[in-house]
Parts: sequence; C-alpha cells; structure tokens
Amino acid sequence: MRVVVFGAGSLGSLVGGLLTRRHEVTLIGRQPHVQAIEESGLVIAGLVEAVVVPSAVEEVRGLPPADMVIITVKSYDTESALEAVRPLVSDGTLVVSLQNGLNNAELITNAYPGKAVVGVTSLGATKSGPGRVFYAGEGDSFFGTVKGEVASAERVAEVFTSVGLDSYVTDDIMAEVWSKVIINAAINPLTAIVRCKNGRVLKDESLLNIARMACLEGEKAARACGARLGDEDMFERVKLVLRKTSENKSSMLQDLERRKRTEIDDISGELVRRAEVVGVETPVNRTLWLLVKSIAQYE
Repeated sequence: MRVVVFGAGSLGSLVGGLLTRRHEVTLIGRQPHVQAIEESGLVIAGLVEAVVVPSAVEEVRGLPPADMVIITVKSYDTESALEAVRPLVSDGTLVVSLQNGLNNAELITNAYPGKAVVGVTSLGATKSGPGRVFYAGEGDSFFGTVKGEVASAERVAEVFTSVGLDSYVTDDIMAEVWSKVIINAAINPLTAIVRCKNGRVLKDESLLNIARMACLEGEKAARACGARLGDEDMFERVKLVLRKTSENKSSMLQDLERRKRTEIDDISGELVRRAEVVGVETPVNRTLWLLVKSIAQYE
C-alpha cells in the first residue's frame, strides 16, 4: 500500500518508519530531518532497533495519489494540513487523523466525507535528532469513523496490525477520542511543567495525585458532554499509559524544550471550554492549562 505521512515529527516518523516493514511510505516533514532520512535512512531506537528507508520530502507537490494519507500534525495545523494533502487524495484514498485533541474528528470528516478515519494511539515516541526517533512506549491504537462505513476503519487497522502494532476498530471512536484527551490532560501538562519523563509521575505521589484529580475532572466533563466512556476506570488507563511510556517525554514537554507551540489549548483548554458549556467545574485542568501557557510564553 502507498502510504503518505503528513507531519513527520516524533509520532509521524515512528509510525511511518514502522509501516515501511510492509508498505511503501513517504514522510512529509521539515529540514534537517528530511535530509538526514534521505541520506542515511530513519534510525529507530528503543523498543525497536532498526534503520528503515522511507522516502522523505518537504512538500506534497509532485507526489502521486496515495492509498492512505495519515495526518500527524499538531491540532492547530489540522485545517491547513487537510487542504495541503488534497492533491494526494483520489477516489480510493483513506485520510486518517492520528492526532491529539477533540476537534480533529469533525474537521477531517467534513473535509473528506466518506474517506475520513479517526485514529487514537498511545504509542510513545521522541524525535531524538535529525533522522532519528526513539520508540519509547508501546500502546494500543483505535480506529473508527464519525460518518461512513466501518470497513474504512477496518482497512486502516489491518495496515497497522500488519507491522505488529496493536490496533482495533471501534464503533464509537469519539469515546476513544475523549479518553485520549482525558489521559493527555492528566499527563502532558504535568510532565511539561515539571520537565520529566512520564514514569516520574507514577513514582511521585504528589504528581500522581494531581494527575488523578485532572483525570476525574476530565471524566466528569466528558460524560456531561455525552461521551460514552463505559464502566472502565479512567485513572487506571492513565496509570497504564504512564507505565507503558515511562521512558517517553510527552509531546508537550518536547515542544517546550524546542521552544515550539504546544497543544495545551487543544487539549486542556478545549476540555475546560467544553466543561464550562455543560456546567462542570475543572479547576485542576484550568490551572495546568494556564501554567503551561505561562511557561511557553517565557521560554
């Protein structure tokens, strides 16, 4: 299958690199990452040790239509990314969002009706240098559609499963999207503020208690917004992700370290905004949101 990954940061590079085991992959990213991959391949370290050779380019222009386009850009760049990949989308193309945040599912579904698949993953990845990515934590991936045939999500899950990534199809992908936002809101701001890997939160009773409170607020907000989270203990999912990605630096921490814009508005901020609409108070999530915004302002 011809796969294009638009947004070759840490997650995009890892997913694209692993997919080269069975598929023809093109990564679209920025320099000097692209040049390093073109010259020496993509070096994957951590849970997998390999050098793979996907194609790597800076722009869509000149590429043929793809069988699958995977969007892995930051949430604030989703709309521009969906427009940029349009030349790659033909009748049989699937367009997959594999991103953080609550708004991407609606954006991709509206942009590509009948072709859009929404994905959620807890894979841990850190870009450790040009042409290098560290596979820091295993995680499940879920795929589904907001509108459209479940067969599209099944096709995407099969592609991921074909290279050993645990992938599942769900008929309620928005429940998984909400779950991921709750987990991200409980972990990412904390690790960004304290400047620590995910595993530190599990070992530090104070941090873990803050994560628990943020999780409980997020869960209450999600249910009030109509998310069907079931009976699963969300905080147990938070701790499971922390264990599986203990050596990972959250994407939010990576962004602060690189003086890049974070997704705090799209994760904690959006959670707080939606909670307000349904009358749920989220003081812990609001505090984490504002702290990260303050830190980012003065980095």
